[in-house]
Amino acid sequence: MNHKNSVVRYGGFTLIIAGILLLAQYLFALPIPKPPVVDTELMEWIKVWSFNISMIDEISFFATIFMLPSIAALYQILVKVNKNKTIFGCGLLAASIPMNLFLVIILGRLVYPVYNLELSPDIHKLVISTYYGGMHMVSLVMSIATILLCSVIRKSVLGKLTAYVGFVVGIMDLVGSFPWLFGKGLIFVTQVLFAGWFVMVGVMIIRKLNAITE
Repeated sequence: MNHKNSVVRYGGFTLIIAGILLLAQYLFALPIPKPPVVDTELMEWIKVWSFNISMIDEISFFATIFMLPSIAALYQILVKVNKNKTIFGCGLLAASIPMNLFLVIILGRLVYPVYNLELSPDIHKLVISTYYGGMHMVSLVMSIATILLCSVIRKSVLGKLTAYVGFVVGIMDLVGSFPWLFGKGLIFVTQVLFAGWFVMVGVMIIRKLNAITE
């Protein structure tokens, strides 16, 4: 039991850290305009925003890594409430890990040189389109996982409020998966809600665990 408690507590802390890192990532992405179509403008766009892109890339790596113990913590808490939904939801979260790490590699090719190999504008367009396509897929997966897990959280010790906020976040994730259709302001709101919900769940995990062990 003590071992399980330590896993859950650690997962709560890492979920808070992941949420804070995600917020930092979104703040670095906020001022970046959409990539231009013209080759010369695209290369200049990469040059001007290379620092922001590199920070997004680095932060995304650590935010993704910190999600791993958080998934284990959620599983420990929710599996006794509804085993099937918990396995499915946590499985989707786990599936997003390699997706995000692959996108870290993809985005890094815009700003990090490899053996001083320079990419042509067409290759850069492929890299950027692949990255945004991958982010679209990850957002869809996270949306389904969030809504599914919140149907379990609603009946767990984490409480109905956490679940209801999560339902909103899951729906907004679906909206946020289409950044080319909606304005930057709305997309940023969806991102802040997602990061904030991570922090909220992490805090609730730690609070409830402390209340149980006292």
